[in-house]
Amino acid sequence: MKKFNNYRVITAILAFAFTFVLAAPINVLAATSPTLGTVGSYSVLGHTTVTNTGPTTMPGDLGISIGGAPTGFTGLPDGTVGPPGTIRNAADSLAAQNANTAAFGFIDQGCNTTYAGAFKDLVGLNLVPGVYCADAFQLSGTLTLNGEAGDVWIFKSASTLTTSGTAKVVGGDPCNVWWRQVSSATLGTDTSLTGNVLSLISISLNTRASLNGRALAQTGAVTLDNNKITGLECLTAASFSSSPSVLGSSSSAPATVVPKLPNTGYAPSNKRNDSSNIIVPAVAFAVLASSYLVRKKRAF
Repeated sequence: MKKFNNYRVITAILAFAFTFVLAAPINVLAATSPTLGTVGSYSVLGHTTVTNTGPTTMPGDLGISIGGAPTGFTGLPDGTVGPPGTIRNAADSLAAQNANTAAFGFIDQGCNTTYAGAFKDLVGLNLVPGVYCADAFQLSGTLTLNGEAGDVWIFKSASTLTTSGTAKVVGGDPCNVWWRQVSSATLGTDTSLTGNVLSLISISLNTRASLNGRALAQTGAVTLDNNKITGLECLTAASFSSSPSVLGSSSSAPATVVPKLPNTGYAPSNKRNDSSNIIVPAVAFAVLASSYLVRKKRAF
């Protein structure tokens, strides 16, 4: 009877331990924010043109990478840049565009979730950190991002991103939310979006659209219309102007160190669900307990 009971106890212990092993989270690398380098100080970067209508505001730098000056930034009531940002010259903006191109490639990470169909509207979803992919993304209402500090969300569109209606994002760190479009992005009238918008071609912010992050267009234009661009906490360069810039500012800003900000999109995050703290103790307990009971059985 004792022999039978010992074997039953050993079997129960092993089953208990391996239940913990199977239930433990898999050790998976999460989405990772890129290092932004010289584009980290920019709120808006275009390649061909940047045009604005109305009193658009942004805290970070503004530039066009093939030269020329942004139009519609002449001081109130038209668009203003900074503080701490400034309108950058062609050389600065070209260097920033090179960094933007590198960041665009870096966030082309493997998909955790791929949505089928031509368009995916993210309205009503509650999403954990990760990489989400679709042929095209839309947002017509509220998207909730549910995570912890340092978590990263990447939304990869094979074509476009379009916001409409009452679009807005709840939760998430704007410094670690990334929207990557192989074509273009359009933020609809009176909508809002959180995160860094990186488009291969162009970006348009329609009338009164707001963006908590950056608008970085790689090969085309950025079009603005009475917009509010925020995200001061995400700016990461060490050189800014000390006052708002106006059209015609062609030189780089004087150096002013901004403390506590690394030269990345934010603190780079590659958080993962580490299950070793559960698996190792569970297996060790099972082995020790089984060994003890076997020795006890031999004593009888």
